[in-house]
Amino acid sequence: MKNNYQIIPIRPEDTWDLRHRVMWPDQPIDYVKLEEDHHGQHFGLIQEDKLITVISVFIKDDQAQFRKFATEISLQGKGLGSILLQHAISRLEKEGIHRIWCNARADKTAFYEKFGFQRTLQTFVKGGIDYVIMEKTTVQISENRNFTIEDLLPLYQKNQWSSANMPDVLYNGLTHSDSLVTAWENDQLVGLGNAISDGYLVVYFPHLLVLPSHQCKGIGRKIMERMLEKYAGFHMQMLTAEVDAVSFYEKIGFEHAGKTVPMWKYEGKEH
Repeated sequence: MKNNYQIIPIRPEDTWDLRHRVMWPDQPIDYVKLEEDHHGQHFGLIQEDKLITVISVFIKDDQAQFRKFATEISLQGKGLGSILLQHAISRLEKEGIHRIWCNARADKTAFYEKFGFQRTLQTFVKGGIDYVIMEKTTVQISENRNFTIEDLLPLYQKNQWSSANMPDVLYNGLTHSDSLVTAWENDQLVGLGNAISDGYLVVYFPHLLVLPSHQCKGIGRKIMERMLEKYAGFHMQMLTAEVDAVSFYEKIGFEHAGKTVPMWKYEGKEH
């Protein structure tokens, strides 16, 4: 494509007309206006003095969501939206944004996958349209077990788990789990979760840890989603949650186990 376009910052009100015509033409224009519009960053691709593609970005801490991404209908499929999206991604990555996410229409997920976005298990319906939350993150999720005790110990020590005091036993226990999912930022292990299962009926999730410096960034959820995907349909999926973590697990589908009482014989001191 010839470089006959310009990408510029624009005002939120400059996005409304194009959003309305492309995304929700059957709704009043106020439907596309967001209360937080004036707190976001808005970019437009201009071609021949006409605004033809817009995207809005909202940043919180080191995470960013882009919303209301729209391209003039007659110019879709020509790569203009891709140019603007890549511009936004590059800008955010230079600013040190850890996670970029969006609510993608379910029939458009392949488009976002070209830019490194991955589907999550979070879906919803709005205006009769199916959506899936997709994300692009600097943290990589892996099921590879090629890590060392030295990689592992800081994660347990910084979370003050007593199992860090028996590193060989901890390492062997984790690497012999039925499932083991790890999260890496470059060469640093920043999160881990494991599962013990009979392979058919029951699965128990003993460990889920994220470095304190990386908590509240969606890493634990991503680890659990990977494991829950593997054990979908199992009759019993169990875990023992710290009181402070109960709301986290409720958000991904766990609930209190009726009138049962958790019981154990435990040698650790962190609970």
